[in-house]
Amino acid sequence: MRHIIRGLTFLIIPILVNGILAFMRRPQKAEPGKVYLHKFLAIFGTICSAMFLIPAMITAFSDEPIWVPISFLAFSTLGASLLVGFINCRIWYNEEGFVTKNFLGIKRRFTYDQVTAIREDLRESYLYMGERRVMIDQLSVGGQEFLEVVKKKYRIMHGGMSLPKMKKAKHDIFNGNVSDVGGFLFAYILLAVVTVAFLTFSIYYVFFDISTENNTIEQSVSFVSCEINDKNILLTSEENQTYIIRFTNEQLDASNIQAICDGETVVTTYSTKVKPEEAEPYYSVKAILYNGGYLLSFDETNQFHRQEFWPLILLALGMCVLWGSYVALSIVVGRNPRKFRRKFVRLFFKDGYIKY
Repeated sequence: MRHIIRGLTFLIIPILVNGILAFMRRPQKAEPGKVYLHKFLAIFGTICSAMFLIPAMITAFSDEPIWVPISFLAFSTLGASLLVGFINCRIWYNEEGFVTKNFLGIKRRFTYDQVTAIREDLRESYLYMGERRVMIDQLSVGGQEFLEVVKKKYRIMHGGMSLPKMKKAKHDIFNGNVSDVGGFLFAYILLAVVTVAFLTFSIYYVFFDISTENNTIEQSVSFVSCEINDKNILLTSEENQTYIIRFTNEQLDASNIQAICDGETVVTTYSTKVKPEEAEPYYSVKAILYNGGYLLSFDETNQFHRQEFWPLILLALGMCVLWGSYVALSIVVGRNPRKFRRKFVRLFFKDGYIKY
């Protein structure tokens, strides 16, 4: 049932997101002389911020690892940024000029004769006033009306000439051949951060997430049975609790452990409790102490852990290399789209993004 729910979730989320974007793209009657983001962003941002802030506060004062509340807080901040954007990202205009307010709440005033060029991409448009520029998002309410006013004012002031188009942005990695450069840069950087974070986590998990006496549960246990199953050794205590030594190798002398499973010998175990979603909870054994010596040491189980999970680092490294190669190749294609077949170009850019 959980797999079905997960599958439906992955199916529903894209449909939901596309539905929200389609709803926000519907023509909205704007207040005269104003450009602002859709109010749905404020509602959605407030809900998301509160939804993630609550677990962030709860986990911050619990035994959860520090990255758990930080992750919730990061998502809460993203939600809050939508609300801030709705409040601050605005334009007011009249017959004389316009005033812009950016995400940080900084206001700037311009007159129509200061406008020098326009760049219209698929997701946003940019007005240029010399070295400064103002973005009008596609989802902005009243954005198109404002742009029409600017174009009309430019024609009046310049003898009927159209507002020049900015063909190439400064430091454009695609050399002016691709629309929505900012969107692609955001996606490139975001996935690069994700892959590097995964690599960093993998290295930490494999080499630095080690077991010690300080982060394990100490118990006095008497085992009644021992079963060697592939790489795992399954132990059962007198209380019918399951203890598992995971990912063992041939270097471990299992006979010493089997010898204590007589229901009488009491040993000290160091373990962590594991609660699988679809199985009974068990204790993952990290060390066994008997008569002042270790039948199973922390060094051994940490070595088992490293041997089992080191391929995770290779996977993460491969993802970084693969994504880096994809980005590099997409930049080459984006800078020189006419040198490649259109079918190949579509592997990197959907129809409408390339300016042939």
